[in-house]
Amino acid sequence: MKKAVVSVTVMAWDISNVMNASGENQRIEDSMKKKIYISGKIGEEEVLSEETRQKFAQAEAKMRMLGYDVFNPTTSGLGEEAMRRAKANGTTFYKEILLLDLEQEKLCDAIILLPDYTQSPGARVEFDYAQAIGLEIKFADRNHAWCYLSWKYSEMTNHVNTTKARMEYIDANINNVWIP
Repeated sequence: MKKAVVSVTVMAWDISNVMNASGENQRIEDSMKKKIYISGKIGEEEVLSEETRQKFAQAEAKMRMLGYDVFNPTTSGLGEEAMRRAKANGTTFYKEILLLDLEQEKLCDAIILLPDYTQSPGARVEFDYAQAIGLEIKFADRNHAWCYLSWKYSEMTNHVNTTKARMEYIDANINNVWIP
């Protein structure tokens, strides 16, 4: 039996899964034109650990597989500029690299928050900044996605809501903010 392969252009974020040519479920979104910023715990490392490099590289590979253009702060090459600015301004490398990364974040359409983002003051700043400038918020961890949607629902309803309505809202939106 021959398999027919059909090419379809998808132009909506709300389509969560389709079958690819290999017969595997694959998330298809209008990500071809979207640039996503990877945010997670890096710490004040001037020399990145192998664990940090691998964590961000895996996230980058997944986002590229899903069709995103990716900004990965661990491979951005901005370290030398941060060192130069720190020396010129009498500040720290960490302050300068965070500011340089935020300049790149504002050029993105979305942010993906890695599971450890809550452990990093810099990643939390990136999350707050993404919300402030209207980027799409995505999570690599379902629990963080669920908590975010619960909080958003409370904000939308002025904290007057029912558990059932909240759960329906979360169930209807979880695939829009969680990238497994």
